[in-house]
Amino acid sequence: MSGRLSTERVEVADRVVGRKGLTRRMRAATFALAETLFTTGEGPPPPARLQWLCDDLDDFAAQSGARARLVYRACLLAISAIAPLLVLRPLPFRFLSFEKRVHALERMERSPFGLAVFGAKAVLCILYYEHPEAAALIGYDATCLNETPEAQEAAG
Repeated sequence: MSGRLSTERVEVADRVVGRKGLTRRMRAATFALAETLFTTGEGPPPPARLQWLCDDLDDFAAQSGARARLVYRACLLAISAIAPLLVLRPLPFRFLSFEKRVHALERMERSPFGLAVFGAKAVLCILYYEHPEAAALIGYDATCLNETPEAQEAAG
């Protein structure tokens, strides 16, 4: 293994085929949520990276059990419906302006409904930082993948 991260999909022999992942609306809501969550001082992530995240989440949702899909869907539905109301906008989250989405998400995180944001954010963060460019932003370079367990133990 070279220690470099890749965006290539790994095909698993025993994967479940034909199971539904994200609906079109869930995908659009996920894109808007991820754009809001992963914005830095330089702006939102590139659209291609957000599409990659949506593709990865779609595959994850198709492979995971019904409970995992239901929990993510419930979190996304709560964010889509409740966050806009916290900034007095009766629209789905994905239709808010970027600035309103940021404000709505911040307010929802501090509200009693913050657990829904936490649930969706946890899943999205795990998948988002698998992308090599996103991983590089937080300093991960995959060099630990080159070391044997014995070398890691000796260094630790």
